[in-house]
Amino acid sequence: MTHILDCFKSEDAPSRRWLEKNLKHEDKEFCLIWPLSRAQNGYPTAGKNNAIRPHRIMCEFRNGPAPSPKHQAAHSCGKGHLGCVNPWHLNWRTPAENQLERYKQHGLLPSRKLSPEQVDQIRALKGRERTVDTAARFQVSEANIRQIQAGKTWQIDKPWRRTFTADEVQLIRTTPWQAKSARQWAEEFGVKRSVIDRIRGGKTYQYFSADDCRSPEHPSQDRA
Repeated sequence: MTHILDCFKSEDAPSRRWLEKNLKHEDKEFCLIWPLSRAQNGYPTAGKNNAIRPHRIMCEFRNGPAPSPKHQAAHSCGKGHLGCVNPWHLNWRTPAENQLERYKQHGLLPSRKLSPEQVDQIRALKGRERTVDTAARFQVSEANIRQIQAGKTWQIDKPWRRTFTADEVQLIRTTPWQAKSARQWAEEFGVKRSVIDRIRGGKTYQYFSADDCRSPEHPSQDRA
């Protein structure tokens, strides 16, 4: 399929040579960065007046011609603006499909399944497990997890929003309810009683196992 390089003129020899060398790029994981000219938005360009788009050439080599003139070479890695032309990261998408994929990559879709308590759990998991595992646990994108943990989305601007530490969760669950009621815990932490009930009942902060949150002195009293 080297005929897809016929759009290059003699003065574009460096661009053509680089593409010819990398058309059969085998690394599927890491981005392959275009080393030559770029447009103002960061996307690779080549040819007279920057009319040639190297990432479209790479996409056509791996996926065949675009289904229609409107189809775009969409980056699954979200790094097109950084110059990625890895053919394994490219697929033909309509403008609407491409925009939807961008929203998913950057965590801009509505958090359809996330409650404030789940957001607090996601923040508490920062540094405790990989973001990819947290994303799988809550069925949202990894980018969404990073945005939440960085405080860029779901900002803590409500007085009743609180993230519990591992030690606090364990303390709430292992303290016998006769010794300290849910109401007392709620007053101490400045949250609603229902928040404490959900922690004690294991409905939130579920990444702790029963053994992790059971006190040796009171092995049978971890209940709501």
